[in-house]
Amino acid sequence: MWKLMLTLWLTVGLSSCHRDDPQLDVLQTLYLKYENGEINQCNLGGVKVYVAGINAYDAGAQMFDIAGNQIGTCNYAWGLVDPICGETSACEVIYRTSNHISGQPEVDVFNLTN
Repeated sequence: MWKLMLTLWLTVGLSSCHRDDPQLDVLQTLYLKYENGEINQCNLGGVKVYVAGINAYDAGAQMFDIAGNQIGTCNYAWGLVDPICGETSACEVIYRTSNHISGQPEVDVFNLTN
C-alpha cells in the first residue's frame, strides 16, 4: 500500500513541475494572431514580455506585456522601432511555425497548437 501511495505522490508531484507558468490565456491569444509566425519570451528590465511576428519578410514584430497589451513595435524594415526593442534580453523562442522563413525548426514549448 505504501508503494502505491509513494508512486501516486511522485506521479502527481512530477506532473506538477512545469516551466515558469506563463500567462497561457495571453499566449493562446497571441498564438491565434501569430499562428503563422513566431513568439519569443524575453526579459525587459526584469519583467517578462512577448515579442511576436508573422512569417513574412519585412513584417516586423510587436512587443506585448504579460497581460497581452501591445507595448511596442519593432519593425526595422519600415523604420518603426520603439526604443524598448533594443532593451530586451534573454529572449527564447517559445513558438515558431513549421516552414518558417528563417529556416529554423518548428517550436511549441507550451503546446499552443493543441
